[in-house]
Amino acid sequence: MIVSALFLVTASLYAIACVLYFIYTLRGEESLGSRAPAALFLAILSHVAFLVGDYAVAGHIPTTNIQQTLAVASLLIAIGYLVAMRKHKLAALGAFITPLTLLFLLGAGFGSNIAQVPAGVRSIILPLHVGVNILGIVAFALAFAVSIAYLLQERLLLTKRLGGVFQRLPPLHELDSLGFRLVTIGFPLLTIGIVSGAFFAARIDEAGSTFSMSHLTAYLAWIFFAAVLVLRIAAGWRGRRAAIGTMLGFFCAILVLVGYALRGMSGAA
Repeated sequence: MIVSALFLVTASLYAIACVLYFIYTLRGEESLGSRAPAALFLAILSHVAFLVGDYAVAGHIPTTNIQQTLAVASLLIAIGYLVAMRKHKLAALGAFITPLTLLFLLGAGFGSNIAQVPAGVRSIILPLHVGVNILGIVAFALAFAVSIAYLLQERLLLTKRLGGVFQRLPPLHELDSLGFRLVTIGFPLLTIGIVSGAFFAARIDEAGSTFSMSHLTAYLAWIFFAAVLVLRIAAGWRGRRAAIGTMLGFFCAILVLVGYALRGMSGAA
């Protein structure tokens, strides 16, 4: 009961932070620009309490349950954003990042009946596999939000709407550089996740088709992110094309999580 209450409080605080960031980005009210990070920080504290309570009550840990994996990813996205804000003026990006954090948390809530990873599949490599995938998803989620902001900022520039939102979003070159750094961080983590994931797929025969589909989308994500990195170096791929490639890669990465969730629910049925 307490855990459920903490979940609702956490989701509500994230929703409040999302609204505050959105209004700030649209209207530029400085008071909201300071209240939004405070609301997000409170949401993070509540989120930590929820995870601790859930572990104490149910014993769920990220390496055995996709529900907790989503919950931890949600928390780290929020923390990663607040850390980035300490070095850059990224207040307006909260309008793009907090919805992702909230959606990941809600996904964890909807996954309450998802089965845990089968005992026969677990090994010492499993924590590594889950850990690098969580960190990779966090980096790509932040890069996805930055890419959306880039495309919006580019659109405002092309239409010469140079006031309001345009003034509050970071410059295009800063968004492009930040998105590239985030993809650079996430790509090796994704690579390790795919290699370790292949190890677990080889240990399960009866669910081969499901694993093949999950790995197909993972490979597509890897290809998109590899293209963003390689073409940037080899062909000067920047700006809009890099942002679109990053977004496509993130969508594929999300499909991997959806595949795990669907497989878990079918296994629990």
